[in-house]
Amino acid sequence: MTPRFAVIPILIPVLALSLLWSVSASAQNNFNLSELAEGELILNLNANEQVSVEQDTLNVSMQYSVQGRDSTALQNEVNQAIRQARNILEATDNIDYSIQQYHVYNIQPPRQTRNDINNPSWRAQQNIQMQSMNSEALLVVTARLQQAGLTVNNMNYSLSDGKYQEVADSLLDAALLKLQTRADRVASVLGKSEAALVEVNINGSQNFFGPRVAMAEMRSLDSSAAMAVPVAEPGSTQVNITVSARAKLSP
Repeated sequence: MTPRFAVIPILIPVLALSLLWSVSASAQNNFNLSELAEGELILNLNANEQVSVEQDTLNVSMQYSVQGRDSTALQNEVNQAIRQARNILEATDNIDYSIQQYHVYNIQPPRQTRNDINNPSWRAQQNIQMQSMNSEALLVVTARLQQAGLTVNNMNYSLSDGKYQEVADSLLDAALLKLQTRADRVASVLGKSEAALVEVNINGSQNFFGPRVAMAEMRSLDSSAAMAVPVAEPGSTQVNITVSARAKLSP
């Protein structure tokens, strides 16, 4: 007698998300339906788990910029300012930083005069990128750097890789348990003795939601301070895990 096979699809609706980035993992063995024995069935399963997590890392980008006619003097001023900024950063724990993007360029006015041609204007600037899970410390350092003449280009919160992985692993466990439970339930209804996952595809992503407040207000930890400490509040990141699988049901 020729074996009879059946494929029963069980679909779980998945919320469509606009993804800034995603990570995919798969453990496929391309199960061959022709290898099924009589009475065995294949189920197609999908599960989605998601949770909103408070962002834990503050990121700040700052710049020192100066403009004038003497390009050498301008570069020297930038060098001194960035060296002072680095000294401030080195005296603070738990802040990761990089100093980069040094630019010196000629400024072309809309209408050049003879003086602009003979004695051109220049702009020199350099950027500092900082991040820390200790947001209070970074905000205080940001105020000190502002006092030293640097300006804030951007300030935002994000979810650290370690926290994302921790949350994603927890969601993955929940999704796999859900798939196995559904497969076992179908096997029981159909009178099968065993349900085993034979293919698993995993897709993980995170959606970023900006901080509730960033540089919108100023507050001072010390009324005598020359520069108030900027305020930033973390937003949330939605971590999403989608798992699709095939389960083999045995008689």
